[in-house]
Amino acid sequence: MENIRFDNLQNISDWQLNPNKESVDLPELQRGFVWKPNQIESLWDSLLRGFPIGSFLLSMNVDGKLFILDGQQRATSIALGFYDPWQKNEENQAFWSLKKVPVLWLDLTPKEKPITQKFVLRLVTQSHPWGYQVVNNSYILSLSDRRKALELFRENDVNKDTGYTKFSLKDVFPYDSTLPVPLAFLISSIKSDNWKKHLLELCEKYIQKNYIRTKHLEGDYFKELSAYVEKANSNDTILQAIKVLDEIKIPSIIAGKEVLEAEDEQTEEDPTLFVRLNSSGTPIAGEDLIYSIYKATFPHSKELVESVGLGFIAPSHIISLTSRLALSEMNNKYPYPIGINEFRKHLKNKAFRQKLENLIGKKGSSPIDDLFKTVLEIFQSEGTLNIPAVLVKNLIKNSSELLLMILQWLKLRKPIELTDEEKNKILAVFTALSWFGRDNARYVSEIWDSLGSDNVWNKQALKQLFYLNNWYIMYPLVRPDDLFEFLFERVVQNNISWGSLFTKPGDRLNEQYESILDKNIEDKNEKQNTIDDIWANFIESIVYNKPMLLFAQREYINAKFKDFNQLEDLEDTNTPWDWDHIYPASWVYNQKHVNENIRHWTYSIGNIRAISLEDNRGEGNRVPPSERLLDVEVRKKSFVHENDWKYWEKITGRIYDDLDEIRSYLSAVIIRLCNIYKEWYDVLKIGDLFN
Repeated sequence: MENIRFDNLQNISDWQLNPNKESVDLPELQRGFVWKPNQIESLWDSLLRGFPIGSFLLSMNVDGKLFILDGQQRATSIALGFYDPWQKNEENQAFWSLKKVPVLWLDLTPKEKPITQKFVLRLVTQSHPWGYQVVNNSYILSLSDRRKALELFRENDVNKDTGYTKFSLKDVFPYDSTLPVPLAFLISSIKSDNWKKHLLELCEKYIQKNYIRTKHLEGDYFKELSAYVEKANSNDTILQAIKVLDEIKIPSIIAGKEVLEAEDEQTEEDPTLFVRLNSSGTPIAGEDLIYSIYKATFPHSKELVESVGLGFIAPSHIISLTSRLALSEMNNKYPYPIGINEFRKHLKNKAFRQKLENLIGKKGSSPIDDLFKTVLEIFQSEGTLNIPAVLVKNLIKNSSELLLMILQWLKLRKPIELTDEEKNKILAVFTALSWFGRDNARYVSEIWDSLGSDNVWNKQALKQLFYLNNWYIMYPLVRPDDLFEFLFERVVQNNISWGSLFTKPGDRLNEQYESILDKNIEDKNEKQNTIDDIWANFIESIVYNKPMLLFAQREYINAKFKDFNQLEDLEDTNTPWDWDHIYPASWVYNQKHVNENIRHWTYSIGNIRAISLEDNRGEGNRVPPSERLLDVEVRKKSFVHENDWKYWEKITGRIYDDLDEIRSYLSAVIIRLCNIYKEWYDVLKIGDLFN
């Protein structure tokens, strides 16, 4: 280790806010920013209280340039406290790993605090534009708080017609607070000769005073901006804490080059300092580490890789899939997932390196970029179904093997333009296997050698491939009419509970399942148990399937949230809509003497809709379905058809033990659930591919 140096907070923030020749940089080997908002708030609480936050570990290259090996999360969090998008208009500030940079506020007069914190820091992000709850700061705001914050947001003329995913973080504020002020304003004001005047000028110039109305503020508005100054001036604890920030020094240890290059000769594993450091703290996934190793080996292609996938696919996942395609080129076999040590060994193979480089290519000529663009076009082109971006992201993220299969098929086939019919068939196979497949990795490995054929997506090919070695890759799907007939008879007419909802000998579904079973199964109990497993696999794949619901509501989702897939790099995945229970969940949750079927089906997609905060203006859980769905346009947005609406409109309040009311509710939910399934089944012509 070389000399220890000490850096103050301003200097550390400048590594990203105002980089120069002497700034510390992020090495290609490092992963992205992974801290959650409450971790950032906790770090700043520690800084303001004078608590130590550890040291940074740096490395120096031959040119004397410093790189951070350990402490990226802390360094970026420190920079967020100094980040001021109002004065420098740096919303697109080139942070090391953040694309959408959040803004940090400090509540001057908090009425409530997190249990473990003395100061109330409030982070607002693109996904959570009004912050989190103040006491439980790892939880999102309640639905009522989000609605109120949105109403205030819309009062500002700047935001009247701004899409939820398009607004500026300069125009929002932490709602669950009392008197918040951007932390960067306080830090810069304290350093001025007249800090009161400086703070007042910043607030007056940049903060939309007429629209800041917080949950705990007495009165409706900040009628006098001087309230900022007076409150801050009266709070000596906050003032003193801000003043001493400038005195905080954080040690940085510089590791020598020979330490970084050390290998463990005994195990031949990868115990380099970077890997060891990332084995604790916030865990780093295998794909992330593989991508870090890739960036260190091919630093010139980092920007290209991160542009592939258009934000739908993580760069680490792109490299993982591309590496597997390169391996398949070398040995003409199905490429199993690659581990870290295996990837390092492959990199020592010149042929593998060349295959990988050729697939990545260069800007303007990147085979893998072209393949991913074609995949996204299959899902989203206007000539097909134009699947919502958020659903595309969900399918890609959760169906890695199927994505690999399509990439290989596109790579092997002739460069002929795909027809809309072909695209829809691919969508049908992808969604069916994603939602109902039993072992997609096995399926893809079995058909890998057949992917050179253009006939992968037809009924005959699928029929031959789905029953492999006496094992079904995916059980035959139930026709929508058969599903409705079965559920309506069992659930609505006979009130059969979820735990007893199985087929029985003599049922049409039972006979269909029995026809596909191995003829060698002679024991009746064994045969029925197998049929029960097949049915359970199918129905459980539908009942809670929110992606299938998004497919059904795709017209509405596209109209309201066309560009939404994932808002930022933080682990911050809130959606800009509510998963709203048409029949209120509060009428069921923790309530005694509720009919068991009502309790279960309330949480199914038959009773859930995706609805924006602005469209969902009902009075929370006090509004029954008959009022909630009264408007025709609301029913259209909510994917409520006439055949289920005629039952929803009968539900005018909480249901207790009235048999007719119970049947009306179960009819509405079962019919809507079957409508959602039927929409996917009919639109993608599932019956033409799967018998």
